[in-house]
Amino acid sequence: MDAYEQIQALMAKKYGKETGTRKAIGDFMLSDNHAVNVRSNNVDKENYSPNMISIKKMHEWVFEERKELSFLFVDYSERGGELTILKETAPIPIEQLCWVCLTIEAQGYGVIQMSSTLKIVENQTKRDFYRGFLAAYDNYRQKELKKHEKFFQKIYKRFGYYNLVTIRDSNTYER
Repeated sequence: MDAYEQIQALMAKKYGKETGTRKAIGDFMLSDNHAVNVRSNNVDKENYSPNMISIKKMHEWVFEERKELSFLFVDYSERGGELTILKETAPIPIEQLCWVCLTIEAQGYGVIQMSSTLKIVENQTKRDFYRGFLAAYDNYRQKELKKHEKFFQKIYKRFGYYNLVTIRDSNTYER
């Protein structure tokens, strides 16, 4: 069992739960409607923007199905195969996470990543969190559109002598 799995199991046990259910949403469930996602950080390594959750899965779980999602953050060190938990939070509801420390990056529909030191806004509502999400998602979409347009122009410049056609039933190009 690697360090991440050990930490997941320790945190789940602390709350009287088991890991393994609905892994795409959380590492353990506090109830049928409340998933907890454990985010661990080895302080001896440089973690660059760890993935937290797919925006599609987050949106479906929290905003369409109206269920709860919390994150539990754990800092640890590992020496000689021994894990030492240095700091941990209680489960933090997703709506209390501030978008100042989050970003959406490319992976599937997009993934929420921690981009800086954790910042919590205890009285932030789900509506406020969602407004921040929409702004972050719009920034992500615009960045992706520019990236894809740049790539398209590169391809078109090289193969521009072909007429652009919609390929449905054929894998051939018209001249």
